[in-house]
Amino acid sequence: MVSSRTIAFLALALVTLSLVGASQPAAGAPPPRPLCDACGESFAETATDHGVSLTVADSTATITVHENGTAIWTVENQLDGTEPAQRLRANESLRTGIAERAMWDTELLGANVTADGVVTLRYRDPGFAEQSVGGTLRSGSFTGAYGYRNLAGLGADRLTVVAPDGMTVGWATPGASIAEDRGRMTLTTLDTGFVTFVPEDDPIAPLWSLLSILALAGPAVALNAVVSIGIPTSVFGVLFGACCGALSWLDPDLGAVADRVPAGLAVLGAITAGGSLLTATGSILGTSNGPVFGASVGIMALGAALSTRVGRAVDTYRALLGLAAFGLAVGAVTVIASAPAFHASGPLRSQIVALWFLVPIFACLPAGDALARGRRRLAVATVVVGFAVALLPLFRPLGITFLVGALATFYAVGVTIGGLPLLLAGHALADETA
Repeated sequence: MVSSRTIAFLALALVTLSLVGASQPAAGAPPPRPLCDACGESFAETATDHGVSLTVADSTATITVHENGTAIWTVENQLDGTEPAQRLRANESLRTGIAERAMWDTELLGANVTADGVVTLRYRDPGFAEQSVGGTLRSGSFTGAYGYRNLAGLGADRLTVVAPDGMTVGWATPGASIAEDRGRMTLTTLDTGFVTFVPEDDPIAPLWSLLSILALAGPAVALNAVVSIGIPTSVFGVLFGACCGALSWLDPDLGAVADRVPAGLAVLGAITAGGSLLTATGSILGTSNGPVFGASVGIMALGAALSTRVGRAVDTYRALLGLAAFGLAVGAVTVIASAPAFHASGPLRSQIVALWFLVPIFACLPAGDALARGRRRLAVATVVVGFAVALLPLFRPLGITFLVGALATFYAVGVTIGGLPLLLAGHALADETA
């Protein structure tokens, strides 16, 4: 017979594991926009808003950078068809209105249309780059990390950046094509990153570029690490530490039910696995059921391993740590293999993030052993380290991470409750051998 204590513990774990698997982190961001708003489809959309329907067949942009960090944008949009071009060419106020709105955060210098339907736009961008260490110029225009931007592609079919006179391209965005003399770089797709311009023939130019970016990004990276990893981990440490403190104060002797732990874990895994499969369709969890199912199979694997002769001999912290790693590995493989059952060709990013939070949950098994043996600090440290590891996929060195930090803090509550069954299981196994 399964005791009432075991039934309660199964029900609690079923609910909390489902909640942990269901929670999906998200990050708020401003509406997406291309790097070159006045290029290609973005320009066509702006024209449509002004009552002009047109199609851009080809779009190029050239950014000429000056020593003071100001840049001049020259955009050329080749229109498809003669009627829209003739209309824009004949109506200067309409042409100017579209041009000003197309790239609203720069100063419009001119807009004209050639006889063969090329719309040429020129803009001044006074904040394209800024002075930095070693005489370098640093530009954050190719990353959404600074300013309120959410970059969505290049916008142009081809974009060329020309370095200031007497300078060369130092640090370029990934995938950019650099001229042989490093006087310009050309992009056909946008892979975000910082760009630097360094004095020509400077022997330590790479060092200046690195220091220039570190001077800007270092404080932001440190702040984001605190917000997205440090604070949630601290909250989790307090919650889990309080839970361990309460168990130490109660000082339960669970040795009498230690022989039921394998069966209890097997039943827990089976119930949760069945529930995740039954709700795989028509559920608000959607594909989030995959990590729940994987965790369930991992817990069943723990129960099966503990029921063997070798498993019954497990009586140390290190042995339970290895067993927890085994269960976690089984769970991870199950998530990947079961993706088609949850209507996904492969694990989604949300599933992978949820899967990482199984690390601190399974770490609760060896933590229970440490707690039962009076090593509370080791118990807390084991799971806290696991929680910090689980936060790594959410960490972004640059960008807006406050919402991510808040959601990670919510995960701290879910993991504290969801890991309780394995914490009690580890405690019971240690009590049996005490």
